[in-house]
Amino acid sequence: MRISLALCFLLGAAHAQDAGVADEPEAAPLVVGVYAPLAFFPNSSARNQYAAHVAQALEAATGMPMRGRGFAKGFSRDGVDFAIVGATQQAQAGYPALAQATWRGKSRRAMVLVVGGRVAGGNIGALKGASLARPPVPRAKAFVSNFLLQRQVDAGYFKTAGRKPSDAQGALSLVRLGRADATFTFEGNEAGLRRVFVSRPMPLPVFVQVRKDLPGETVAKVKNAITTVSVANSVFDGFAGYSAGVHSSLRGALKAGTKRTPPKPVVATPRTRLPPVPSFLKAGDPAAVLPRAADDLAVPDPPGDAF
Repeated sequence: MRISLALCFLLGAAHAQDAGVADEPEAAPLVVGVYAPLAFFPNSSARNQYAAHVAQALEAATGMPMRGRGFAKGFSRDGVDFAIVGATQQAQAGYPALAQATWRGKSRRAMVLVVGGRVAGGNIGALKGASLARPPVPRAKAFVSNFLLQRQVDAGYFKTAGRKPSDAQGALSLVRLGRADATFTFEGNEAGLRRVFVSRPMPLPVFVQVRKDLPGETVAKVKNAITTVSVANSVFDGFAGYSAGVHSSLRGALKAGTKRTPPKPVVATPRTRLPPVPSFLKAGDPAAVLPRAADDLAVPDPPGDAF
């Protein structure tokens, strides 16, 4: 009888220990969001799948549970710990940047202006008044006129397409369907459309900390791990250390707004001074003839940023 009581006591204690272990709550996974509307994804499923692959790679590198979540229309801080956001979104929201997306080792990639089949013009000069599916970014007019076109045309040079796209895929679809004449997209994503202009290089998306109260150790682990992640999409294929200088021109362009007028057209200036025209000519004197100046004209480079 004593043996039976002792055995029951031991079994009960063991059961209590097992129950205690089972009742311990599992750590909630950290959520990695993806909201980079200029990065082309063919659909929401592809965006979500990319987010899931990045989260899986980070989980393997840090040992912390991770979950990916894609955002196509808007982005909320609620329920998101880290995120990959477009450079314009990061400049607007001011998230702490932990890493910079790269493409073949570079932190910038050119954007191109593409047009549909009904557009005959082959350059920006022929597209005045054309309808533009504006890039889905904050302060889109300033982004186009100040940054992509370096203030060589004013903000009203293009008409705005009637429908506003939520991402790069939507903007390209509007052009393909004839509901807009043109749009900007990252170089390499213009399949089926005609390129008429190559812009300056655009900073690629940024990996940021969204949730402010995360433990410092957690942030440090994720920051170190993200630079080892290599999950490619159509715009970027990896991450490197963040450098604020890469984004300085973009920030200035967005901050400048669109109220300033563009610079005056570039005027050719002569390399050599032309002889002066006589102030007075007597009646019957032959007209003053100036030498040909066409061969002596030098066109300066376009002006740089001035914000």
